[in-house]
Amino acid sequence: MNRKITATAETGEVFTRRTARTYTHAVYVEITYSDGRVDNLTPSWAGRPDLAERNLKKSREFAARMQGEEVCHWDKEGRVYVGTGIFRDKVRAVAVPVNA
Repeated sequence: MNRKITATAETGEVFTRRTARTYTHAVYVEITYSDGRVDNLTPSWAGRPDLAERNLKKSREFAARMQGEEVCHWDKEGRVYVGTGIFRDKVRAVAVPVNA
């Protein structure tokens, strides 16, 4: 039987998932851009604290690669990436508990 579970990001965004499994944590990447905007990437869900720690490690490695990069968009006509002048100022991985 599927039930709805939620986890709340530090920014207040609520992640939801329908599942029959039991999850303890949601791990997501939070990106703060040079224009002040904050985005949270879709979380990975973990059923045990040790799995959450493993997901957190992978997410930290991913966040480190994104840190400081410029946001680019694909120009279909010119077939090139175009810089926006907006940079990823702060990128970090965060683990939050699933709401009871």
